[in-house]
Amino acid sequence: MSRLKNSLSLKKRIFVFFFGVLILIASVYTFTFSRFITRFTEERLDTDYENIVSETCDAVENALWNLTLTSQQILENEEIQKTAASYQNSPNLYAKKDNYTLLLDTVSSLTMSNTDIGLIYLYDTSEQDFIYSSLPVTGTAESEPVLYQNTVFCFRGPCKSQSDFFGNPVLILNRTEDIPGGSPVTLSVESGIYTLERPFSAAAQKSAYLMFTDNENKLLYSTLPEEQDSEALLKELLGGSAREYRSFSKESSQGWGVHIVIPAFIYTRDYRSALQAFILQTVLLAVLVGVFALYFWKTIYKPLQLFDRQLSCLLSDEIPAEQMHSSIPEYDNLLNKILVLQKQIQEMLKRAVLQEKRHSRMQLEKLRAQINPHFLMNTLNTLHWMALMNHQTDIDNITQALSHLLSYNLDKQSHSTNLGNELNALKEYVTLQKVRYLFDFKIVSPQEAASLMYPCPKFILQPLIENALSHGYREHMDITLTVKTDGQMVELTVKDTGTGIQPDMLKKLQCLSPIENTASATGIVPDTDKVQFGIGLQYVIQSLNDFYKGDYKFEIGSIPDEGTVITLKIPKIKGGGYYAENTDY
Repeated sequence: MSRLKNSLSLKKRIFVFFFGVLILIASVYTFTFSRFITRFTEERLDTDYENIVSETCDAVENALWNLTLTSQQILENEEIQKTAASYQNSPNLYAKKDNYTLLLDTVSSLTMSNTDIGLIYLYDTSEQDFIYSSLPVTGTAESEPVLYQNTVFCFRGPCKSQSDFFGNPVLILNRTEDIPGGSPVTLSVESGIYTLERPFSAAAQKSAYLMFTDNENKLLYSTLPEEQDSEALLKELLGGSAREYRSFSKESSQGWGVHIVIPAFIYTRDYRSALQAFILQTVLLAVLVGVFALYFWKTIYKPLQLFDRQLSCLLSDEIPAEQMHSSIPEYDNLLNKILVLQKQIQEMLKRAVLQEKRHSRMQLEKLRAQINPHFLMNTLNTLHWMALMNHQTDIDNITQALSHLLSYNLDKQSHSTNLGNELNALKEYVTLQKVRYLFDFKIVSPQEAASLMYPCPKFILQPLIENALSHGYREHMDITLTVKTDGQMVELTVKDTGTGIQPDMLKKLQCLSPIENTASATGIVPDTDKVQFGIGLQYVIQSLNDFYKGDYKFEIGSIPDEGTVITLKIPKIKGGGYYAENTDY
C-alpha cells in the first residue's frame, strides 16, 4: 500500500481526490435524503403555509386596531360632535347641508392619510337617517357575522362592503355613542380595499383557501368555491377526518381564528417540486465539482513543471537565460521570486566570507564597550575620595548616589530585580533629583526595603517619580510612595501635590498600552504627544506586561492644581530574576 501511494503522480492523486469527493457527496446525499431531506422539505412547506396564516391573522389584528383608533378619533372629536348635534337639530335642509359639508371636511382631514380606511358613515339611530357617509351606502352590515364584540365595539367580517364601490372583502367596525346635545349615533368604519389583499393573494398563489371562525369555531367567511360545503369541510378539518385537504390554523387573542386549507394534491405537488429543486441543486453541485477538478488540474499540475525546471536551475547553480512564464500571474510571481532567491543565495555566499572577517573585529569592539563602564565607575570612585578629603559632604553624597544608581542601571546580567532593590535605587535617584528640584519625598511602608524581596522588572518606580517632577512640578511639593501588601498583591502608590495633569492629556495617559502590542497588533503609529509625554509610563506598562503576563493593575488619576496619583499593583511571586529571590513563604 505504501509503495502504491508513493508511485501515484500528482495528476492521478488529483483525479482520485475529486472522484472520491464526488462519491462522498453522492453517498452523503443518499443517506441525508432518506433520513432528513424529505422531512426538511415537508417542514419547509408547512412553514410557508403557517407564515401565510400568521400574516393573515396579523393583518386582521392590525386592521381592527386601525379601525378602533379611527373610531376614537372621530367620535371623541369635539368639532365632529358639535357638527353632528347641529345636523340633528338643523331646522331645514340648507342647515343640514352646511353641517354635512363641515363633517366632510373634518372627517376627511382626519382620515386622508390613512389608506387602510374605506367607507365611513354616521347614522342617526333615532331618526334612522344617515348624517354623513364618505361613499354611497347600499346596505348595512347588521346581517353580517360578528368577528369579535365587546361592550363598546362590534367587529364584523371579513364580508362584503356596505358600498358597491368596493368588491374585495372588508372588515367593519360598528360603534354606537351618545352625542352631547344630540341623539345617539352609530359610527361604521370599514377597512380599505387593499387591507386584506396581500394575505388573500398569498393564499391564492399557493392554490389554498382561507377560512375565518369566531370564538366558538363557527364559520364566518371562506374563500372556498360556492359549490364547496365550507361548514361541512370545517367540521371535518376540526375533527381530523378530512382526507383530501390539509389545514393550518392560528387563533387570535380575541378568540377568532384563521385557517388555511390546502387540497392534498396541491400539497403533494409543492412537495415534489421542492424535492426536484433540491435534486437539481445537487446535480449542479456535482457538475461544478467536476469542472472545478478539471480546472484545478490544469491550474496546479502544469505550472508545477515550470517550477521543476526552475528549481533544477537553482540546484545546478545556473541562472536561466530568460525568465520562465506561465499563464497565471501568481505563478509568474513565484517563479520570479525563485530567480531572485537564486541570486540572493549567491550574494549571501559572498557576504558570508566578508562577515567571517568582520567577526574578530566585532569581538574586540565588545571588549572595548565593556571597558567604558569600568572607567566611569572608577572615575566616580576617585571623585568620592576627593570629596571626602576636601570635606565636601554634599558632593560626596551626590557622587555616591550617582555611583550606586549607575551600578544598578548598568548591570546587564538581568532585566529584573526585586522590590527591595528597586526601592533602594529609587532613593538614590531622588537624592540626585533633589539637587535640581525643591520637593519632599518619603516612603511609607510597613516593611523594610530589605524584606520586600518580591520579583519585579527594573526601573518601574523611577519613571513614576520622574513623571511627577517633569510634568507636575512646583516648589516645595510633596511626593509620597506608599507600599502596602494585600494578600497575594503588593500595592505601590505614588502621590504628589504638584500642578496635576490636564484632562485631555490625562485621558491619553489612561489609554496607554504596551508599545510593542500597540504597534504590532494595530499597525497604527501612536499619537506623538502621547508618546512624548508618557514614554516613561509606557515603558513601565510594557515591562509589567512582559514580566507578569498581564497579571497586574496600573491606574493613574489627576486633578489640576491638586496633584496626581499613580497606583500600581503587582503579584507576589517567587523567583523570576537575577536578584529576585522571594523569601516570603
